[in-house]
Amino acid sequence: MAFQGLVDIRDIYADGYVKIAHHGVIMNNRSAALVGMDGTIDWACLPNFNSPPVFDSILDKNKGGFFSVSPEDKSGLQVAQYYREYTNVLITEFLRDGKTILRVTDFMPTSEYSTISFPEIHRMVETLGQDVRVSVSFKATLNYGGGNGVTVDERRNGFIFRTRKNNVGVVSEIPLQLEDHLVTGTAVIPRRSSRWIVALQGILHLDKISDYKSYERLEETIDYWQKWSNQSNYKGMFNNDVTRSSLVLKGLFYEPTGLMVAAPTASLPECIGAERNWDYRYTWVRDTAYVIEALSTIGYKKEATKFLYDMMDIIIREGKIRTIYPIDVNGTLDEFEIEGYEGHRGSRPVRIGNKAVEQLQVDQYGSIINAIHSLSRAGGIVNSYLWNFVGETLDTLEDLWKEPDSSIWEFRTEPKHYVYSKLVSWAAFRSAIQIGQEQGFSGPYKKWKAIMDEIHEDIIRHGFNSSVNSFVQYYGSKEVDAALLRIPLLDFLPPNDRRVVGTIRKIENDLMHDGYLFKRYLEDDGLKGRDNAFLLLSFWYVEVLIKMGQHERARDVFQSIMDRANHLGLFSEEIDFDTKEQLGNFPQAITHLGVIKSAVMLNSVYKNGKRKQLQL
Repeated sequence: MAFQGLVDIRDIYADGYVKIAHHGVIMNNRSAALVGMDGTIDWACLPNFNSPPVFDSILDKNKGGFFSVSPEDKSGLQVAQYYREYTNVLITEFLRDGKTILRVTDFMPTSEYSTISFPEIHRMVETLGQDVRVSVSFKATLNYGGGNGVTVDERRNGFIFRTRKNNVGVVSEIPLQLEDHLVTGTAVIPRRSSRWIVALQGILHLDKISDYKSYERLEETIDYWQKWSNQSNYKGMFNNDVTRSSLVLKGLFYEPTGLMVAAPTASLPECIGAERNWDYRYTWVRDTAYVIEALSTIGYKKEATKFLYDMMDIIIREGKIRTIYPIDVNGTLDEFEIEGYEGHRGSRPVRIGNKAVEQLQVDQYGSIINAIHSLSRAGGIVNSYLWNFVGETLDTLEDLWKEPDSSIWEFRTEPKHYVYSKLVSWAAFRSAIQIGQEQGFSGPYKKWKAIMDEIHEDIIRHGFNSSVNSFVQYYGSKEVDAALLRIPLLDFLPPNDRRVVGTIRKIENDLMHDGYLFKRYLEDDGLKGRDNAFLLLSFWYVEVLIKMGQHERARDVFQSIMDRANHLGLFSEEIDFDTKEQLGNFPQAITHLGVIKSAVMLNSVYKNGKRKQLQL
């Protein structure tokens, strides 16, 4: 077959690491693993997203764990990756002289039943037109570099790496041997034949490899993903991009609790060599509205509804809205640094946990109300349980919106009166009124309308700076931040209002690069290293352009962003302004939410390939 993204294997590395964008991801609704284009799994947490990694050499190439499969002779190799159609089953191919010599199929067994767990990674190694000597290397760290006594036991059918709290084993049809905490093996695989290798977590003994029924698990997994993909009702423009993004989002749900991680990784840098490294294996309340809106628009109302109600259960159980939540009751948010790890390409520190949970981010309260409104508009179930929650949340927000906070960008500096947080609070009261009217609920609408008007007036008076003809990042500032792109998207003012136009122009002048990439803000956030292009902002900009009637420009910007996706259509959180290299945790849910929302809006404008005026 003809490959897109066919690359020389030497070009996928930088500083001894596989570049972030040169990875694929496999998922099973409990966890995920990154698979480099060289056949190396360099990040995987088992059994769950928030478990300590068993493979983590993406964070330290010398100390971290990995699971690699490739031809022993790498000279002259080209590599390609692609997904089995409409699935998260990943295929890596090694080519020489334009012909595929080895194919590796990777997957994590997936079930529609949340009580069934397969903390396993299955790898099928196939030769095609010739015999190939294949090399396998396997090292499980279990505890960031193997501290606290990782031992390796040889068993009849393979090897088990273990500590007092965890273990992971490997069984293989390729003969393996142990060499100082590293399991390796080489074998010639005859042409047109295959071998299986399976990694398993949480086992006390190893069965023979045929007992793991890899072929059967593969067919079940393919069937699961394809059936789920077929539930989408979206058949419009950029359909392949929307499908891939939806598969990413589905894979990032943690099935036992219904929550979604922002990304399956921790501490992949937003700036190479700097300290902007965060753990994203948590659920952000703010993302809830984006998830519900995006999934509802393409036919996944069931997932959207379940996600919201699962989120509500956790919030109500805890009695308050927090910024972020662990995906299960045993998860911790305590932030600490891994001593001795160099970080991806020398980007220290490696952080686990997330201190943002300690912050006040007022927009989270408004975001959850807006999420309920999104569900209501999509025809989802909004019952009295949710309506009571709306009222209780607004009782808190009635005074809280007046407080300074850390807002959407989670500044670790002094709290301020950020306009974005006030804006989302205003939208929350408006959303509550609209929910009540749509669903026929009773409520203190007059009071809510008065508070809504008060917030609106406060933002106009303190958040707009006439000297720069723009809304500003926080009260008293003369600078913008890109979160202000939400002003027209939340219908705070009409898109043609001079103050909105002035704000968009200032964002374009001060924060935009290359006509489609955006810096979040100019403010010194106290962190070392450059703040690079935050990809969600580009998709917000597409929506703004559509709102303003600039449809051709919106389509051009969208295409420019999509041209920066990796070879599989995957996105991280950020892109380097200069090199255009993907940075940050990968793949990033919120970026893929932006893909879906923007594509759907563009399709509304260009339905059936013909322009039509979007009804605003």
